[in-house]
Amino acid sequence: MVESFLHHNASEEPQEYVAALDLGTNTCRLLIAAVTPEGPQVIDSFVRVIRLGDQLATKGHISEEAMRRAIGALKICAKKIKTHNVSRKRYIATAACREASNRDTFLEEIRSKTSLELEVVSPAEEARLAIVACADLLDSSTRYAIAFDIGGGSTEVMWMELFPHKLPEIIEWTSLPLGVVTVAETLRSEPSSLRFLQKVRKAVAKEVKVLCDRAHIYPQLRKKNIQLIGTSGTVTTLAAIHMNLDRYDRMRVSGLQLTPEIVKQTVSSLYAMTPERLLLHPCIGPMRAELVMGGVAIFEGIYDVFPINPVRVADRGVREGILLDLIQR
Repeated sequence: MVESFLHHNASEEPQEYVAALDLGTNTCRLLIAAVTPEGPQVIDSFVRVIRLGDQLATKGHISEEAMRRAIGALKICAKKIKTHNVSRKRYIATAACREASNRDTFLEEIRSKTSLELEVVSPAEEARLAIVACADLLDSSTRYAIAFDIGGGSTEVMWMELFPHKLPEIIEWTSLPLGVVTVAETLRSEPSSLRFLQKVRKAVAKEVKVLCDRAHIYPQLRKKNIQLIGTSGTVTTLAAIHMNLDRYDRMRVSGLQLTPEIVKQTVSSLYAMTPERLLLHPCIGPMRAELVMGGVAIFEGIYDVFPINPVRVADRGVREGILLDLIQR
């Protein structure tokens, strides 16, 4: 389990190191762990906001400035990986690189400047890795679960069947071409931010209803035979704001359960905040202030269709899923 990872004790030499790198539309994330008899132990990590998709929605490509930011972050990742002599590794790119017209040029520049070979994964693989990361937060109280991952450039919603002592099986899923970065980019040119966010909310709900119809989810919703779990920065931000944390603490946030009352109160408080208050909030800050309301609108669209009590919060994502996948294999 990800939360059982500990910083490695240098006096105990591990057999090998594994590395997971996730180049997302908003953030570059790296995790390096030692494989030991006691299980995986995190020895190094790196996270940097790079806004890779800052022109994706309006221009369809990755900007030169975003490329520079990404390559700067990836150079740091490459140095960390080399330092730890990693033997098993997987480096992936997600929505921005799937959609960008200049993807191939960008990936070649990454290879030439960092020596890292990035794999552009499908939405289905991205969804699977998110489930691997958060599976142990689900329990056997219901037969089914819905997981959502609100990313920078896309949002994945997965319908799963749960089994004892094994990973959930994804029955159906959908990938929406909406994420916090792409929504924020379009929002800048909208005359009414509230009207546009409600438009996003309705568009998301419409697409999620299609999934509901296709997968015949409504009977299980009526039976209350479904759990709901979110792995995105949006849902972890809602949890941190609800807890009134002085600073974000992933150990306190991950695993939290949000009731409908908590969701309603927290979302309402966010809509009431001015841009300045969002910027100064200790659990939002300058890196997420412009992004958070787009994520909230996407979450609301999902929650309109799946008003399940509670929403389980997972401060995990594709990076942790890659790492666990590598170790389990």
